[in-house]
Amino acid sequence: MKNICILLLLCISTSFSQDKFEVEKLTSRIRISGEIVDMVGEPDLGFLGHGYEMFGLVPSCPEFYFGVNSYSALTGIRSGFFVFGVTGGIQKSVFNDWMYLDAGLFLGGGGGSGAPDGGGLMIRPHVDLEAFVNKKIAIRAGLSLIDFPSGSINSFNVNLGATINTNTYLANKVITTNQGNSNAFFNKLDIGALSSNLYNYKKGPLKSDKSVNQNAPNISLIGAVVKSGYHNNFYGVLKLGGAFVGEVDGFMMLLSGLGYKLPLTHWLFLDAKGLLGGAGGGNVQFGGGFAAQVEAGIGLSCSDYFFSVNIGNTYAPNGNFQSNHLDVSVSRNFNIYKNPQINTTELVASTAVKREEFGFSTYNRAYFSGAKQDKKGRLYDPVFNALGFEIEKKINQHVSVLGATVWAYQGNYGAYAEGWLGMQYYHPLSLEWSITAKGLFGAGGGGDINLGSGLVYQYSLGIQKFINKRWSFIGNAGQVRAISGNFTPVLFDVGVKLNISQLVVK
Repeated sequence: MKNICILLLLCISTSFSQDKFEVEKLTSRIRISGEIVDMVGEPDLGFLGHGYEMFGLVPSCPEFYFGVNSYSALTGIRSGFFVFGVTGGIQKSVFNDWMYLDAGLFLGGGGGSGAPDGGGLMIRPHVDLEAFVNKKIAIRAGLSLIDFPSGSINSFNVNLGATINTNTYLANKVITTNQGNSNAFFNKLDIGALSSNLYNYKKGPLKSDKSVNQNAPNISLIGAVVKSGYHNNFYGVLKLGGAFVGEVDGFMMLLSGLGYKLPLTHWLFLDAKGLLGGAGGGNVQFGGGFAAQVEAGIGLSCSDYFFSVNIGNTYAPNGNFQSNHLDVSVSRNFNIYKNPQINTTELVASTAVKREEFGFSTYNRAYFSGAKQDKKGRLYDPVFNALGFEIEKKINQHVSVLGATVWAYQGNYGAYAEGWLGMQYYHPLSLEWSITAKGLFGAGGGGDINLGSGLVYQYSLGIQKFINKRWSFIGNAGQVRAISGNFTPVLFDVGVKLNISQLVVK
């Protein structure tokens, strides 16, 4: 009924009262890959990669793509081995638009579980062939090199994978007398904050060869959950969380899978999920890192906001870990505009939609540490570098909410990573320049950095300079502080932000 009302509003709206937006459709894809990484003196790593990539960000080269990707260990002895980074590449047609040659390069930071990752920098060039099964799905095979230049992991691999093809619709408000298209379709996207608690262990939870409290309290994680692609009550889901309670700082999970939402009334629903992915770190006994979750629960909806509670089980199919878990999440739903019928751009005129400003930033973070000691009694590096990623949703002209993650790639802390939630304030100086202030809290750990339980917060001041309607330059200076640890470095961020504003239902 809601969609019918939206379409009626779109049909009866007039150009006199309509807002007009230029919508640009960019071909995008979800890419999944798997490969075996050769290790010296230990079992090889089974490495799972997945990410999101967009074509057309450089108008003069539509074959170029840019995206974010993660890689995590599923087999071997390095559970908790994660890498996050960015990928760029070019894809060219080989045979009649059904087979393509794909060449690209991944640069990222990460590591974990005592692996010989050096400072954490990972380089992964690849050359793949991709063949389309249908318009939405393609299978891939090719060659890749995984190299940690400052460590001792260097492996030339055969990789197999698949892509799920979709589109991204970027929106800009325009002033024009041209008539706009009032046809519209909408895709549901839920973005929320997640609290997860592991308890009542059947196995583990901690490695027996570590000097940690074997009767440690429940493991609590904070993170984010994203749901999309709703179809017949089914949806895809991505969960990311990092520990901040349980003496396991550095433990994290990155899971994806399928969920089912069954409405009972207009405000009450049942929810169930099955997820797979990688987990480990923080001295948790998780085998090779392969993780599985099943859960079910109940939720409440109020307008576009949702509150849900799920209980279930977390398993390490090839490791010594099994636990009950409780998830609590608060989410916001966005009905995002899409129109697969357009080619590249169109003018949309409607009184029923508005532009929501989102942004994605990637930046280099430099940490300047004082003369303090890490968990191994070593002085912290005077400076080390990390790669950061940030998703932003503007609430109004001055305030936005943020979700971010940071991964070390240089120094002696290749396993170190952080996850953040918080807010940012803007003070415009001109049409191009703004001063910014941030405050965030989150969880971090790994690399023998002393963060206590893992709970951290940060504050910073910065600048933003618009380069064009799509890109901005960003810079920040501030400090990270651990609640109960001794890690209190000064931070400097330098990077770029991509405008990914979307049209949504009012």
